[in-house]
Amino acid sequence: MFIASVLAFVAGIYTEAFHHIAFPPLLISLGVLIVLIPLLIRKGSLRATGTALVIAFLVAGMLRLALVFLDQPSPIVDSGPSLYRGTVVESSKGLRVIEIEEPLHLSGIRAFIRSDHPAAIGDRVGVLGILKNIAPTFKNPHHLSWQWVKKLEGTFCEIRGEVLSVRPGKRLIDGWRRYLAGRVDASGTRHAAVVKALTIGDTAGLDETTKTLFLETGTSHILSISGSHFAVVAGFFFLIARFAFRASSRMRQKGTDRAWAALLTIPFTILFMLVAGSSLPTIRATIMIVIYMLALFFERKGHTVNALFLSALIILVAFPHSLFSPSFQLTFVSVLFIILTGRMIHPLLGKANRPIGWFLSLTAAGLAATLGTLPVVLYHFHGFNPLSFVHNLVAVPLMCLVSTPLALAGLVAPFGEHLLRLSGEVVETTVAVLGTLNHGYIYPVIRPNLPEAFLYFAALLCLLFIRRRPVRFAFVAFVLPLLIVAGFVTWQKRFHNNDLCVSYIDVGLGDAVLVEAPRGVRILIDGGGFHGTGFDTGKSVIAPLLLARKITTLDYVVNTHPHEDHIGGLRFILRHFGVRAFMGLAGPAAWPSTNHIADTLRERGIPSLHPAAGDVFPLSCPGSGMHVLTPSDTTRQDNLNDASLVLKVVLGDRSFLFAADIGEETEKALILSRAPLRSSVLKVPHHGSRYSSTTDFIRAVRPDLAVLSVGPGIRGIPSPETIARYAALSVPLYRTDRDGCVTVCTNGKRLTVEKDN
Repeated sequence: MFIASVLAFVAGIYTEAFHHIAFPPLLISLGVLIVLIPLLIRKGSLRATGTALVIAFLVAGMLRLALVFLDQPSPIVDSGPSLYRGTVVESSKGLRVIEIEEPLHLSGIRAFIRSDHPAAIGDRVGVLGILKNIAPTFKNPHHLSWQWVKKLEGTFCEIRGEVLSVRPGKRLIDGWRRYLAGRVDASGTRHAAVVKALTIGDTAGLDETTKTLFLETGTSHILSISGSHFAVVAGFFFLIARFAFRASSRMRQKGTDRAWAALLTIPFTILFMLVAGSSLPTIRATIMIVIYMLALFFERKGHTVNALFLSALIILVAFPHSLFSPSFQLTFVSVLFIILTGRMIHPLLGKANRPIGWFLSLTAAGLAATLGTLPVVLYHFHGFNPLSFVHNLVAVPLMCLVSTPLALAGLVAPFGEHLLRLSGEVVETTVAVLGTLNHGYIYPVIRPNLPEAFLYFAALLCLLFIRRRPVRFAFVAFVLPLLIVAGFVTWQKRFHNNDLCVSYIDVGLGDAVLVEAPRGVRILIDGGGFHGTGFDTGKSVIAPLLLARKITTLDYVVNTHPHEDHIGGLRFILRHFGVRAFMGLAGPAAWPSTNHIADTLRERGIPSLHPAAGDVFPLSCPGSGMHVLTPSDTTRQDNLNDASLVLKVVLGDRSFLFAADIGEETEKALILSRAPLRSSVLKVPHHGSRYSSTTDFIRAVRPDLAVLSVGPGIRGIPSPETIARYAALSVPLYRTDRDGCVTVCTNGKRLTVEKDN
């Protein structure tokens, strides 16, 4: 019943997050339920009591997140550059979250600043910049808004500026962290960033090469302090305390040395959590160890599954937003399946000798964690390594049982620099072995949705407990048929769908369009992108959407013209996805931004096409095709916008015109050449610039609706004059900055529109 109640609390948080149920009725309902539960217990109706308890936890979960939404401050009014002072509360590579202390009227508000300045958690910083509300991020299906997640965490603003000053914080725990980090750096150990990650939870210094290696080998969990590290620390202090208490003959005779050692271990565990940064995995591990040690103290048998769910409940009550973080999901799912698998194989391990039993248990734990977290890993990281349990057989003993204890001892010992250097050598050995064994990583892999993930977990749990007769019945009667139906529906939708769907992806101020033609033909037209930033639109925006649509291979990838806001995201897609052909301009092919594109095409053997006006590319069924309207022999080549590829995709009586970034001159040339411009849906040229979408062009196209791909970045885009032209001609206008991803589907006769706002 307790586990069911915690799951109901989780469901309540999820429901409130995506449906925003009204707050006052829920408060009344919760009060009524809390009053009714004791009455039901008094009457002895256990079934009714259990039902009411689960409902109460469901409503409580909704209320907990509703309180977060109600507690959000008023929008910030831009007042120009100012000096802000505050304390760093979160630190990661390229990003610092600051709790503002000055000016006083903003005290307590959290804001982030994009900076590589080496300011650590607890440091007091001075920042000169402009305080703004966090700009809305991409609104696409199967994608959590970063702005929404940060608001749930309590961070509502961004400071656009630079860090001017950094002073050490005054809190004792922050001083310890600085001292320990300084000891690691002063020791001259190799992989100092990894050693700090293992001991004090400081991951800001990890380089991309190291993180990629551990990610691809399925061992990245080692780089964040979690249960295995805490088990080492707790076990270390427990053994020392028990050895000290056993020196007392009275305690030894009474058998209380174990109980008091467990009690003494608790404060050291909590202290380690504080030093390690108090992240969600460390809090979860601390709660579980504290519960276990209390069970030892009171000589009660601990229930590991209940302890796990209790720690989940405590974390979600304090930090409800953590439900949507991959760290929380991976931590709890992996531990849950390790516990369940351990229970199943424990009788078998009892028959083996100790070394073999240890090896088998470690292998089983790795397999359980790999299989148990598979849907979560695929959803968040879009790839996995089926051999990760092998890699963990190497990395976990070396990193957790050798390197971490050496580093911890080196931090507290008077002459511990030798131990720290030895710990670094163990890390170097681990990295070398993982580099040699780094095979089997699969990327990209389709992303499961929530029903598919639940179905996977149901099947996996059934297989774990298949010896039980009711479980076998449930698997054969329900789970297996659902798996077959889900697979058939996905296959039918992928290869036998006769509709044409066009998704105008929200990539900010840029273009990215996914065309899903009948019978599995997929076309990506442009990929968005940003000038002068490290943000990869292809990796972070387009790839998750493609994989959620079960797309790993594209028939055509089209770049209408090589400006960064159109070509930026295509680099990642061409490098990692299956692409049957690339389509782009011939004239500006030597443009600097296309050099690496050409290298990728050669390396992967992707054919490069340079279509011209009049070319037609048949699609998968009669009456469908992709027509090229520009460039022609008379198209200007000195202006990339006017030289853009203009495409028209047709299915039956309906068609979609993709006008790229053409301006008034090319629009006029298309009209004079009597190009077949008449289309049902128009992608608004050049993001709504005042120098495009002329009245004559809109009249020539005569669209039933138009879609504008736009975002913040350039003043005057979209132009009010352009918006007014579409309104004057009664053309419904959808905008990605307001409506999110806009998907228009047709069966060749009628149109349907879906928005993701």
